[in-house]
Amino acid sequence: MLASQGTSPVAQGSQRSALSGIRDAAALSRRMRVSLVTSFPPSRGDLNEYGYHLACAMRDDPRVELCILADDGPSAEVDGFRVQRCWSFNSLLNPLRLLGAIRESKPDVVWFNIGFSSFARSPVPAFLALTVPALARRMGYYTHITLHTVFERINLKDAGVRFPSLYRTAGRMATRLLLASGDISVLLPSFRSEILNNYGVSADRVQARLHGTFGEVLGARVSGSGILGPVSSERIILAFGYWGTYKRVDLLLQSMERIRSAVPNAVLVIAGTNHPSAPGYLESLQEQWRGLPGVRFLGYVPETELEGLFKSASVLVLPYSSAAGTSGVVHQACQYGLPMVATAIPEIVEIAKEEKIAVEFYEPSDSGALSEQLIRLLGSEDLRRSLSEQNLRAAQGTPIAQVVDDYLRFFEKRVPTAKLQGTGQ
Repeated sequence: MLASQGTSPVAQGSQRSALSGIRDAAALSRRMRVSLVTSFPPSRGDLNEYGYHLACAMRDDPRVELCILADDGPSAEVDGFRVQRCWSFNSLLNPLRLLGAIRESKPDVVWFNIGFSSFARSPVPAFLALTVPALARRMGYYTHITLHTVFERINLKDAGVRFPSLYRTAGRMATRLLLASGDISVLLPSFRSEILNNYGVSADRVQARLHGTFGEVLGARVSGSGILGPVSSERIILAFGYWGTYKRVDLLLQSMERIRSAVPNAVLVIAGTNHPSAPGYLESLQEQWRGLPGVRFLGYVPETELEGLFKSASVLVLPYSSAAGTSGVVHQACQYGLPMVATAIPEIVEIAKEEKIAVEFYEPSDSGALSEQLIRLLGSEDLRRSLSEQNLRAAQGTPIAQVVDDYLRFFEKRVPTAKLQGTGQ
């Protein structure tokens, strides 16, 4: 991929190596068979949105014959995809079911879109499921993992881990299992450095790649004369995610009285659901802050309604105490040209620097700084316009289709020529 904005030196190196010396895909006698292992809508499982957008890019690519190996869920399927529901969250049977489905799909590439808790929250089924990439490789398949989290960056206190020493040991073992598969892509250069420094793996087996922007970059928010939306007279502060562990809105709620005293039409919209490890978190806040003016809890927002949600907002706020991976919400905000305020944690600071994304930062737990940043943004159309334009430029440089093209070119290098010529399995 040749992104014009927001491309890190590591990603550029990956792009150059991927684009040089590749076989002409048009010369192949058949399409590359890719089995994508991921949570997939209408499931609400971990990383289902990212899996959906990877699948959309491959569905529209003439080089690919795609099969999605997805988690069990509602019977209704998203149109236009070949989906096999072959694993269940927290199930001990996932390795058997997944390996059987992989064999049945006869892939050239098995691509895993996962984090450490994508298959389970319970330790034993989570650990067992993470053996699947290595086992699939032993069965003779080329495997590639897009790993959204790096264990060393997980804040075990924020994650609510009861036995951190045991969990740390298991996490390192799980990482070594994943490294026993084919290749791994991570979404920040520092994540690649963590793996190389801690596990001694060959540098050519770990790639740093960009996250990518979903769908069309919607520039209607910005015109030559400034920001066109939102139409409402309200100034909406959007908080969006899975809440209750390292993503918490307590400080935002505590700050709303001060924010509304300076910006009377400010409204806080909290969208999303409880993190599986924090049941009841949002419900307890709704009860605690019942009657507070200018606060709305929306609950889960389906993919089809996200455009309206982001377009209605004046600013996105990311009140994180830590992060184990990059942020899909940041990239969605860029797609809609949305200004952002975020806690100054290393992962978001790195995303902003690497991809030239405009984010206004505040120090963790500093409610005064959070309030000041939001008041300053909500009170200045010129500032919002400037940040919005920068984020749209960043989004235009990293469409998900280009990210997927980078993967596919890399896969072409790794998969034996005989398979893609139709003489292999």
